[in-house]
Amino acid sequence: MKKKISILLKYKKVILVIILLFLAIWFYKGSESRDVSQVLVDNTPKRQNVVYTKQFNDRVTTENAKLALDEYKGVSFFERRSLLSNVLSSFLDRREILTDGSKENGTWLWTPTKYITPEYRDMVIKNAKQNGVNVIYLAIDSYLDIFVMQDGVEKEKALNEFTSTLKDFISNANSNGIKVDAAAGWQNWAEEGHLYKPGVILDYVIAFNRENVEQFRGFQYDVEVYLLPEYKQNKQKVLTNFLDLIDKTITKLSVTDLEFAVVIPEFYDDSTVETPIFKYKGKSRYTLEHLLSVLERRRGSKLIVMSYRNFAEGENGSIEISEDEIYVANNYSTKVVIAQETGDFPPSYITFNRKSRNYYNSQLALLKNAFENEKSYGGIAVHYANTFFELK
Repeated sequence: MKKKISILLKYKKVILVIILLFLAIWFYKGSESRDVSQVLVDNTPKRQNVVYTKQFNDRVTTENAKLALDEYKGVSFFERRSLLSNVLSSFLDRREILTDGSKENGTWLWTPTKYITPEYRDMVIKNAKQNGVNVIYLAIDSYLDIFVMQDGVEKEKALNEFTSTLKDFISNANSNGIKVDAAAGWQNWAEEGHLYKPGVILDYVIAFNRENVEQFRGFQYDVEVYLLPEYKQNKQKVLTNFLDLIDKTITKLSVTDLEFAVVIPEFYDDSTVETPIFKYKGKSRYTLEHLLSVLERRRGSKLIVMSYRNFAEGENGSIEISEDEIYVANNYSTKVVIAQETGDFPPSYITFNRKSRNYYNSQLALLKNAFENEKSYGGIAVHYANTFFELK
């Protein structure tokens, strides 16, 4: 007996290490399998002053982007793949999209393509260059107006004019050191019966880049699902549909070199009561982390966060409401672009409209300085081109 005890004492350190390792592995595995919603205790007060931000495109977007046509409701235009091809796609989509590493200084242009005359195009690009813009997010939702036309000469003419306008815009922008992303979306695009619309737009953008020298740098979604009436009643279902759309889009983009960006509000994290913890693909998280996890399949993607405040510092300022997105994204490959508002939208504290250019620049400097050294920080975007250029 004494011999056994002496042996145990001799190897007590080794035994202790083995026990500690076993306990660590058990705890790690257990924490993975447990539902976060059951174990997460967060006593941090949640912000109540949440703004349901919306982009200007709700004023100019074609009705064909909003309403669903019966003949297309059962068609998604997202390719159905076998289990094997999905696994392969998921593996391949982990490749990193090469970028020049520069910080984003983007702005949105919502003007429907058919209204972009050569004179208007040149004016926009001239102003963009003067204001240091290096990428324009160009809305192309109006392609859906062409898609729904009956096949024939008129449709072919409209398509040629649409494509020609985009080619000229991209060529002019590129020659002035400005890249162009195709932007599209409406709040219901992730819902059943509406999936054909993002599929149609994606098919057009992919074909455009394949067939032309002038190319879009990337593709951007502005799908504001929190504005749907159903969001209040069933947030989990609406947000799950949104994540599914992003996941399907990444699969569709796997054959391209297009960068991918997703516009989101600033409340998809845990700082407010607007987004619940819910389970998606076996893990319980807030929407922000679910989205970052999905985007990890498309390394080099961007989240554009609508952190709309006309003051950078202090409680509820643009720095504070952007911190979670920046810090959480530091653990992923996705970059976070922080967007600011200059349009005439309520409430007044979310926009720089009627503020001076000097004041705007001073707040932007504070915002940039706060996150400049963070791994995930990808730059600034300003909504939207026309009102931004008017700041004096």
